[in-house]
Amino acid sequence: MRQPDPPSTKEPAKNHSRSQDLEKLKWEFFQLAEESDRNRAGLALESLLNRLFQLFELQPRSPFRVLGEQIDGSFVLDGQVYLMESKWEKAALSEAPLLVFRGKIEAKSTFTRGVFIALHDISEPARDAITRGKAPSFFVMNGHDLLMILSETISLHDFLRQRVRLLGEEGRVCVPFAELLLKPSAAGQST
Repeated sequence: MRQPDPPSTKEPAKNHSRSQDLEKLKWEFFQLAEESDRNRAGLALESLLNRLFQLFELQPRSPFRVLGEQIDGSFVLDGQVYLMESKWEKAALSEAPLLVFRGKIEAKSTFTRGVFIALHDISEPARDAITRGKAPSFFVMNGHDLLMILSETISLHDFLRQRVRLLGEEGRVCVPFAELLLKPSAAGQST
């Protein structure tokens, strides 16, 4: 009977393959940044994100419709489902798309959460509007965050877990990337 390979042999190969795939996604991300048709870039971004979440085995679901509304996708992290919305506009987003996304989340269940990926971040008034009077049910990921994941500065799992924790503990929807790496919760959780 053949003995299975020790984990230390398989893990480096898996990590090397993931690194190569992340490098390809990063190159594609830079190409999309130069795309003049922002609609086309936005649709391609949905595909890129789906492949990124698949690479980290987060069971992504491609864009879908529910009761007449478009959902850009979803994924599963630690047994919890997260809805995903992505926007790649030329400037920081106003509050309107964020409030619409919050409504989509609230219409699903009390335990539904989400991630709003705003490549050029969100405006200060939008930050205030999405937390005023309501408990936030999603957090915002920006282009710098995505680039740090694609560059392997932090794993997607660690990034998401840190952001979920900050959302749950402090109600923080937007967190500068530099603050994430300072949080002790990142130690030993890399997957």
